[in-house]
Amino acid sequence: MEFYENLETHYDRMTRFKERIKTEKSVLQKWVEKYKFQSALDVACGTGLHSILLAQMGIKTTGVDISENMLKQAAIHGKEFGGKVTWLLSSMEELKSKVHERYDSIFCIGNSIPHILDVPSLDKTFKNFYEVLNPGGLLVIQLLNYKKIYDTKNRIVGIHREKDTEYIRFYDFYPDLTFNILIVTWNGNKSEYKLQSTELYPYRKEELDMFLQKEGFRQFEYYGDMTFSPFDENNSSNLVLTARKISP
Repeated sequence: MEFYENLETHYDRMTRFKERIKTEKSVLQKWVEKYKFQSALDVACGTGLHSILLAQMGIKTTGVDISENMLKQAAIHGKEFGGKVTWLLSSMEELKSKVHERYDSIFCIGNSIPHILDVPSLDKTFKNFYEVLNPGGLLVIQLLNYKKIYDTKNRIVGIHREKDTEYIRFYDFYPDLTFNILIVTWNGNKSEYKLQSTELYPYRKEELDMFLQKEGFRQFEYYGDMTFSPFDENNSSNLVLTARKISP
């Protein structure tokens, strides 16, 4: 949590919030049309981009995040861009104790699952997801394709410059997978930098399948991005996994 709390003033610029709020609604609209859900729980919602877009489309939406600072910014965005969203402070592992209704869908996107580092926590998270879904409910998980990342050993996740600030996101692979954000602030030819790092676990498709099936999820589908491109484990940059809650 501390990793993202410390990014409060940079997160929206680093993730290009203002650009994406204009372009990603059409992407989510296709999800609504394809899977026909009327309510959504946006888990690890950050500053609320996807929660707000879903709410703008008339989907009853709750945005959940572990960071109080992120949720404060999400609430500000909600007032600015419209769409009624309920904001909830919770970790993924504590979700069931904080959520007191069921949803047609859960979206956990933005490479959030790799922040869960141990099997008991992942088991608890997926159990919580299952329990807060309506029967037949849809689970959507998006993460980076770590098979490709480890095969290519490509350390760079992304580089983005916003005026005088540059954001360089990169990996260290040894001894464990570490995600780093180097923030470089330029003043003429002089620069100041700040490095923030957090450990991730590089889940592969087979691992997620196994843990989700253990909790009762079925009817898996796989895409290479949020626009439903086919998933290719050797070439896709992302893994987008969907599954259904079949039993009551």
